[in-house]
Amino acid sequence: MIDAGTFREDLYHRLAVFPIRLPPLRERPADILPLARALLHRVAADLARSVPRLSQAAEAKLAGSTWRGNVRELANTLERAAILADGDVIDGSHIWLEDVGAKPAASSTEVKPLAELEREAILHALDVVGGNRRRAAEILGIGERTLYDRLKKYGVD
Repeated sequence: MIDAGTFREDLYHRLAVFPIRLPPLRERPADILPLARALLHRVAADLARSVPRLSQAAEAKLAGSTWRGNVRELANTLERAAILADGDVIDGSHIWLEDVGAKPAASSTEVKPLAELEREAILHALDVVGGNRRRAAEILGIGERTLYDRLKKYGVD
């Protein structure tokens, strides 16, 4: 970046005095649950709610993930779970993890069309929130109107 002129050389040398290597979260499994509990305080403050507690099932699910997106993925997962949780306890069913690193089965060469994936994501979100369309739209990061339009598009009643 210095050669390309997009990063100041003097700043690089100031920062390079004491490099700190922070291993990815997947290499620090003992940090996952303490970090999750700390992040829940921030999530609760952002949502203006009391700090939710993690059930044993939720803790097991969090501890078993690879967290390819590191702390940001963990924070987003906890925020989604806090939105889904009705009370002060986040259960395993509130933890929605995507296994982005999973490889398809050897016999599976089919690639699903984007529309089918979108439909499945919408149906999954609706299932998780018990059909509450407002909450499903929040989880999906889309507006309610967009959700209604997509439901109509895919023939979902």
